[in-house]
Amino acid sequence: MTGYGFVLSQTKKIAYVSDDNQSGYFQVFIMNEDGSGKKQISDVNSHCYFPKWSPDGNKIVFNTEDGRILYIDNVNSEKPDEPYYIFNGEHPSFATDGESIFFNSDHDGTLTIYNIGLKEYEAAMVSDLGYSNQQVISRDGSKIVFSCFYQGGKDVILIDFDDTTGNNVYKISNNNNANLLPDISSDNMMIVFASFNNNLEGTIHIYKEGRETALTKGIESAHRPKFSPDDSKIAFLSIGSSTVKLYTMNTDGSDRQGYDIKGGNVGNYMWIDKERILYDAENGKNYDVGILNIKTGKSELLTDKSSNMHPDILN
Repeated sequence: MTGYGFVLSQTKKIAYVSDDNQSGYFQVFIMNEDGSGKKQISDVNSHCYFPKWSPDGNKIVFNTEDGRILYIDNVNSEKPDEPYYIFNGEHPSFATDGESIFFNSDHDGTLTIYNIGLKEYEAAMVSDLGYSNQQVISRDGSKIVFSCFYQGGKDVILIDFDDTTGNNVYKISNNNNANLLPDISSDNMMIVFASFNNNLEGTIHIYKEGRETALTKGIESAHRPKFSPDDSKIAFLSIGSSTVKLYTMNTDGSDRQGYDIKGGNVGNYMWIDKERILYDAENGKNYDVGILNIKTGKSELLTDKSSNMHPDILN
C-alpha cells in the first residue's frame, strides 16, 4: 500500500475500540498500521474505551464505561487471555517498565492519579493535590505532568520522581486561566499545555527554560497539544464553530500548518513518528481511525465499518 507516499513497514500495531461486533458494545481491537489484520480481543458486557499498549507490546490496558480498569495479556497470541480486572477508574496507561499502571480514580473521595502494580491489590496515590488528572508520564519514567486544582486555580504541575528531597512538586503554569492537557518533551526540557480563559477559548502555551510563552494567539480555541517524537513540532486541535481541525507548528509557534482530514472532525490523536499522526475523527454519525502524513498533507482512513475510535500505536 502506498497511499501515504511511501511503503508502510507494517511492523507497528494499532489498538482501538470498535462497535463492529455482535455485542453492540465498543470492544478492543488490534490491527496493522495499514488497516489489515483487524482482530477483536475483548468481549465485555460494557463499552470499552482508551486502550493502551504495554511497552513490550504483549498487553493492553483499557477502561470500561461502568468504571472498571482491565488488561489483556498475550495480546499477539492466537487466543489472547481473558480481560483481567485491576481496579476501578479510568484513563489507564502503563508505566515505562510495563509492571504497573497509572490511572484516574475517586477511590479516596476526590478524583486523582493512582499507580498500581499488575500483581497488587492496593493502589498508591500519586498526587494528593485537588482533582488531579490528564497525566502524562515522561518517556524515561522519571517525571509526571498533570492538571489539578492548586492554590486556587487550575494549574499544570510536574512531579519529579527522581527527587527524593520531598520538594519534588513544581507548578509549571503561571497565569490565571484554566491550564489543561499537558505534554512533556522526550528530553524533559519542555512542557506544553492548553490555557483556557473565561470564555473557554484555549491558547497553547509552552514552558521552556523557566519561562511560559503563548504560541497560538489569533487562532480559534486551541487544545490537546502534543510534542512530536523528535521534539521539533507541536500538534494541536483548533475548535471552530462547526469543525475541529488538526494543526502542527514549530515549538516557537512558527510554521503553523492546518490539515484537511479524511473522516471529519478530529477527536483523539497521537504521533507515530516525526511525519505521521494517528487519529480518530467523526462525521456526525460514525468515528473512523486514520493516519495523516504531515509532510505530504495526505490522510487515509484505516477503518470503514461501524464506529472506531481511541487509537493507540505500539512504537
